[in-house]
Amino acid sequence: MRTLPLLTASTLALTAAPALAAENLTIVETLIDRPTVVTLGVQVLIGDDDDRDAAIELRWRAMGEAAWQVGAPLYRVRPEVVNLQVPQQFAGSVFDLRPDTTYELELHAIDPDGLDETWTVTATTRPVPGDPAAPKVIQVGDAGELGDALGAAQPGDVIELADGTYGGTWSIESSGTAEDPIVVRGASTGGTILDGEGAGGNVIEVYGSHVHIERLTIRNANRAIRFQTAGAEGNVVRRVRIEDVNLGIGAREDQLDFYICDNTLVGPLAWPNVYSDDGGVSANVDGIVVQGFGHVVCHNEMVGWGDAIKTAQDGARAIDIYGNITRSAYDNAIELDGSTGNTRAMRNLLLNSYAPLSFQPIFGGPAYALRNVVVNVKDEQTKLHANSDTGETVGAVILHNTFVSPSRANQVQTTDTAHDFRLVNNLYVTRAEPEGGQTVLFSAPTANAEIDYNGYWPDGEFEFEGVGDYPDFAAMQAAGVFEAHGTLLGEDIFASGYVAPVSYMPVVEAVDVSLSQSSLAVDAGAPLTGFGGFLGAAPDLGALEAGCEAPHYGPRPENVDETAPLPACGDSGGDTSDGETSDGETSDGPGTSGGPTSDGPTSGSDPTDGPDPSGGDSGPTTTVTSGDGPTGGGLTGASASDGSTDSGATAGSDGMNEGCGCRATSRPPVAMLLVLLAFARRRRR
Repeated sequence: MRTLPLLTASTLALTAAPALAAENLTIVETLIDRPTVVTLGVQVLIGDDDDRDAAIELRWRAMGEAAWQVGAPLYRVRPEVVNLQVPQQFAGSVFDLRPDTTYELELHAIDPDGLDETWTVTATTRPVPGDPAAPKVIQVGDAGELGDALGAAQPGDVIELADGTYGGTWSIESSGTAEDPIVVRGASTGGTILDGEGAGGNVIEVYGSHVHIERLTIRNANRAIRFQTAGAEGNVVRRVRIEDVNLGIGAREDQLDFYICDNTLVGPLAWPNVYSDDGGVSANVDGIVVQGFGHVVCHNEMVGWGDAIKTAQDGARAIDIYGNITRSAYDNAIELDGSTGNTRAMRNLLLNSYAPLSFQPIFGGPAYALRNVVVNVKDEQTKLHANSDTGETVGAVILHNTFVSPSRANQVQTTDTAHDFRLVNNLYVTRAEPEGGQTVLFSAPTANAEIDYNGYWPDGEFEFEGVGDYPDFAAMQAAGVFEAHGTLLGEDIFASGYVAPVSYMPVVEAVDVSLSQSSLAVDAGAPLTGFGGFLGAAPDLGALEAGCEAPHYGPRPENVDETAPLPACGDSGGDTSDGETSDGETSDGPGTSGGPTSDGPTSGSDPTDGPDPSGGDSGPTTTVTSGDGPTGGGLTGASASDGSTDSGATAGSDGMNEGCGCRATSRPPVAMLLVLLAFARRRRR
């Protein structure tokens, strides 16, 4: 048993004593991120383990079930090179869970220096948002009646709009509750139209929490929807069409648990207009913007935006972006920029993008890109860039994606170092004669990078900054730094015979990149427990496992949502029927507060009281997970937080998170010193 002295935040800021070597891992606290509908994120705050040889394994099961499933081991976050206050920790996610279900997460920490400890925590996924438990239906048929109904709205009201065109702009000040939201719903998406009549602001502004906007068209203004209150919770946009606007759905800081799904957003930009054509004039013509924690952005169809979907708050956590299809992204299709950890871009279809997946930067991670299909990339497949104000990127986890590009198979061009990232089981394909003869041009310096088990076509030069410039795949592999288990593919890759376009400029409307059964990508991957199943001897490379049903992209049919399970595919290699914990017993766990973890968002809470980004109101989840506040040191987007309207805004006026598609050159990051607090506790050996 030992005790470390308690240090205040001000002491940490003013002093920097040399660290004492302590090689045995110390568990400080276990936190559950805000649950989403199908994903749970966990953080284990730690101290010591100076030699970094510890690991934390994870198993999970639904409460009441006997069999455990093996999840992905937690990711070791390395915040010493992060220019934001992030605690030392392991973190990770459990994917593809059932909505509104309580799960046990078993954590097993192992350190060869002496620690072997197992404990469990519980957490509950959120339900898919539904109608009020006690609905009161209010029928409206014109703009005046709509304004009156919104002005008088109370929890449980279902404001039903008849088909027709409603001219003007509206706001709703009231809040619903989790059990009794306020619902604004059209008779049909195509027939119920809110027309902003060219307004310079927003067609509809929402100032409350638990407000649902559903099944209508919003058009003809600067922005369609803005959620105007910092900290608002539980808002929904579902089965809405947005068109003839410069900005689609906007946000404010510290918002919680939004569900923005099954919408169609048509932006003002047209392919092949991209960032490099005009220096980024339209970089902030945004489709969907979220700020804060716990959001779900799923199954939307997006076309013609600067950034189609983006996080826009430094320090954001626990955000799911899945099942979307984006077309014609002038800058980025999906931005995870500024997020701290457990943000996830999964199973999206990204067509015609300048730089489809952006990590500029990530503050420690893990920030996941999993099983995305990405076709027709103008510039960089994965933007592992720095932000000139907030430092270099740390902690991207990029697994099982398919990239088909007309210039180079994999390109990252920046002078900034990319830290602690993984590129594993991806498929990189370009045209038969890649630009400059380079299959890979990875000019970013790397630190602690894992690049292995990926597949490439065709052969060509493989250039990695500071590592080597190799004339071909064989020379690169023989050097023994990257791709010890990588695969050089043959021409037979896709069952459809699809080949990479020779130019990015023609629009790719649809594409089939399922693998040919004879492709060398079949069974060429590394088994990655916790990231989906596979058929055959090993996982296939890329997003689509041969022989398995492809995911659905874009809006789902009516009455289909996450309550319908994803189709199963093969063996994940992680099942176990052992009903006991790893060492035959369970405990409340080291570093917990002695109570259960959150069962989800607190209903009916005042959104102005200040959010808890790590979860609900019980157990260890009440601790802020990064920095001194929910934004990790107060770094947020540039939007105002006073709830005022922005009627004078124009496209690109937000300036959130820089939106830069350029090759950023930043000053070197300043590592933030954070000494973790440790409490005396007994250890099982």
